[in-house]
Amino acid sequence: MGKYFISDQNIGRYCTYIQIRLGMKCIILLKNKTVPQDQYADVFQASGFRPTFLPLLKHTAMNEELILKFLKSKEFINEYKALIITSQRCIETLDIIIRKLRTEKFSCLNDILKKPSYTVGPATARVLKQLEFKDIRGGEEAGNGAILSDIIINDDIFDHSDSRKILFLTGKIRKDTIPKKLREAGFQMKELVSYKTEPYDDIMKRYCEVLSTLDETEDNWLVFFSPQGTEDILNRLRNDPTLPFNLATIGPTTEHFLRMKGIKTDVVSKKPNAKMLYESITEASKHIFTHH
Repeated sequence: MGKYFISDQNIGRYCTYIQIRLGMKCIILLKNKTVPQDQYADVFQASGFRPTFLPLLKHTAMNEELILKFLKSKEFINEYKALIITSQRCIETLDIIIRKLRTEKFSCLNDILKKPSYTVGPATARVLKQLEFKDIRGGEEAGNGAILSDIIINDDIFDHSDSRKILFLTGKIRKDTIPKKLREAGFQMKELVSYKTEPYDDIMKRYCEVLSTLDETEDNWLVFFSPQGTEDILNRLRNDPTLPFNLATIGPTTEHFLRMKGIKTDVVSKKPNAKMLYESITEASKHIFTHH
């Protein structure tokens, strides 16, 4: 008999088919799957869920050469006390730049990597550590930009320093929380846009495809990670009284946005990470039998 080789992609489709046939409960994650490893996939798959990623936004790196030039400058090396990096998309651009600096054997690379680097949430902190940044602050303790701003303002590294200059790597679309609070506290902030975000144009097609795979008798969940790119799905939720899933958000900011749009959620994760989302959903599932 001949040997049959099955590609990884087809194996994944086959496993999904088997999970659907067995009636496995599904968690739909409205986000891009993090590579090479996604904590949400790991935690929920290990806990008996079928994690399904439904990306809403495409992210494109920007200004790599501009950021590279500034990071190499004497101004940044000598005058800037710290960096702020609040999203994994910023880190993806930063990863490209750090790789270039390593290839160039840039003599001051270690000066960059040892600067205090402030970030939001444990996932972003973890990826930053993989890039070999030495002094990561915020992370687990900073669930949002407002908390991170307070951590920076109260950090004693600025107490006896002439410089309150700080570099903020951000997306083209960003909230004003961090810049506003820090500038009011006397910080000099330089912002460099490291990526742009645009919604996909086939969101509803993929959303309907995912819905067609759900076993409505199971405890399914739909999780919102950000307000961006959700408009079409929210319109569908408002007009559909019978949903085959419960609703969760990764934090209070997104929950507030949904509430302002007339959507009530069943769970708000206590912290923005996979473990706390799973615990919050598990706790709520004990009391929820049907949505609406």
